[in-house]
Amino acid sequence: GLVVIGSERHESRRIDNQLRGRSGRQGDPGYSRFYVSVQDELMVRFGSERMEGLFKTLGDVPIESKMISKSISSAQKRVEGVNFDIRKTLLEYDDVLRQQREIIYEQRNFILENENVHNIVKDMFDRIVINMIRSYTDPNSKEFKIDANGLLEAFKKLGFKETKLNAQSFVEKSLVEVEGMCCDAIWQSYDQKIEPIREHIYPIEKTMVLRVIDRAWVEHIDTMSKLRDGIHLRSYAQSNPLQAYVAEGFELFEDMMARISQETVFYCLNVQIQYQEKK
Repeated sequence: GLVVIGSERHESRRIDNQLRGRSGRQGDPGYSRFYVSVQDELMVRFGSERMEGLFKTLGDVPIESKMISKSISSAQKRVEGVNFDIRKTLLEYDDVLRQQREIIYEQRNFILENENVHNIVKDMFDRIVINMIRSYTDPNSKEFKIDANGLLEAFKKLGFKETKLNAQSFVEKSLVEVEGMCCDAIWQSYDQKIEPIREHIYPIEKTMVLRVIDRAWVEHIDTMSKLRDGIHLRSYAQSNPLQAYVAEGFELFEDMMARISQETVFYCLNVQIQYQEKK
């Protein structure tokens, strides 16, 4: 057998047991011995006060005792418990981004598997237009009130520059009627623009949506990484860092999904289509 000499005890009992196992060689019994100092990191961080007092009393006199061995094993158990909690917490943090990844990949794969994503683009149009309308209404008012001029200006910035809608278009209409009117007008402006080359625009729409998703997802991962780096500071404000990370991560994900729709609509409305008729 072999003689294995350890200059300190590892944080994990499993590693120490592996070293003990190395002493046996081809069935021959071996021997292992560990030498521990009170200044070892394991003893400094997790050693008991009783054991520390014993070391100070005896000074530099070597000690061999079952009580000390049990105390060291107890310290190793505490370290393993702390490391387990750390791994569990890291897994919970990783699980937040994993769930978001599954959602975005599912949508991306759905787009990849379909040749025609025109209906998906229309859903994005409707979603963005409705959100814009509701951001210019007064939610606290019992009657439906809307900032028509502000909404029309926002539509222009988005890329809808036609004059089909004006301030008078919103007079004496309900929220549902305004949403339907605006969604139809803005979608028709795009749908009519692509009519001459409809069959050729579908692959372009697919590529455009995929690029917007990919760029937004990369930016989102970077944002989530920065959030995670500083989330531990929330504990100083008496709040749970993990709960704060989950809540703010969800808000960031919702913002990313809205941004994907908004950028897609913006590119569709502002794309310049040039085509030549066959002679």
